[in-house]
Amino acid sequence: MAALVFCGACSPGVSGEPVAELWDPCTIPSDAVAAAGVNAEIVDSGQFDQGNSQWRYCSFRQDWFVLTISSTTTAISEFRGDSRSVNQEDIDIGGRPALSFQQLPGTLDEACHIAYASTAGAIEFAVRNAGDPSTVGDYCAKARRISGALESATPP
Repeated sequence: MAALVFCGACSPGVSGEPVAELWDPCTIPSDAVAAAGVNAEIVDSGQFDQGNSQWRYCSFRQDWFVLTISSTTTAISEFRGDSRSVNQEDIDIGGRPALSFQQLPGTLDEACHIAYASTAGAIEFAVRNAGDPSTVGDYCAKARRISGALESATPP
C-alpha cells in the first residue's frame, strides 16, 4: 500500500507546514486490479487541478466500461453538494462510510461513482460507458464491487 508523503519544504512561501502529496492510484498492484475483474493495463493517468482541488487519476478499460480511480483533495461534503450528482446513497465499502452517486444517467456519458474519505481528501471510483451502448451493464453494481475489492489497496 502506498503511503502519503509529507514534505515541509515542498510548499513555497509557507515554512514548516507539511503538504500532503496525493496518492497515486496507479500504484494499486496490477494483480489486485485483475482480481477485481478489470484489465490491469493502464489506459490513461494524470494529475490536474479543478478549482481549489487537486486530482490524481488512473483509468482502466474492461469490455463495456472504463474504471477511473482518483485521489483528490476534495472533501466528501463537496461530492454531496454537487448538483450534477443524482441518486446519492450512503453505503459501506470495506468498513468505510462511502457515498454512491450517478452523473448523467440514461445517457452515453452515464457514470456511477463511489467516494470515501481518505487522509488527503477522498478516493473515488468511477465506472462509465466505454462507448458501445449495446453492451452496457449496471454501472453502480460494478462500481460497488470493484471499490470493495480494491478498498484495502487505498490509503486510510
